[in-house]
Amino acid sequence: MAIKKQWYEIVAPKMFDEKVVGETVAADPKQLAGRTIEVSLMDIAKDYSKFFVKLKLQVEKVEGSKAYTKFVGHSCMRERVYRMVQRRVRKVECIQTVKTADEKNLIIKTVFVLIRRVNTSTKDDARKKAKELIAEAAKKASLEDLVLMIIKGELQNNIRKTISKIYPVGDIEVRETKIL
Repeated sequence: MAIKKQWYEIVAPKMFDEKVVGETVAADPKQLAGRTIEVSLMDIAKDYSKFFVKLKLQVEKVEGSKAYTKFVGHSCMRERVYRMVQRRVRKVECIQTVKTADEKNLIIKTVFVLIRRVNTSTKDDARKKAKELIAEAAKKASLEDLVLMIIKGELQNNIRKTISKIYPVGDIEVRETKIL
């Protein structure tokens, strides 16, 4: 005897206007809880300049034929980072755990390039300043606001402006976030 399966619409969180981002099939709604999906930001926001950003959403609850999700992280495609780093530039990476204003812990991984090869002390100064700016922004914002700042690029622009006073910055990208 075959098991009757049903289709469920996957709904994005409120910060992404609860848009339907896909469908999945399950025999029982309980099987959907905890299921993680990866969706392109291009599909949700209709912003084709952010095609390389992938959002990670986890099914939180199921009501009727809709599966509601929560944001658990994002990542950039590896090819985007490879494209940023070319010859005669210096890649700087920052990995840190921050706490937002609403007491959520978040790992943020940032990568940026300085436009020329520089000595280690300049690279370390730039990394230290970037970490300070990220921690300060996280302390002032809720999780939802911080994620939207990262996705829209506002945080990256603030970091670029400040670090360019130390040494000119080429590209900058928050390559990954994870909620702990």
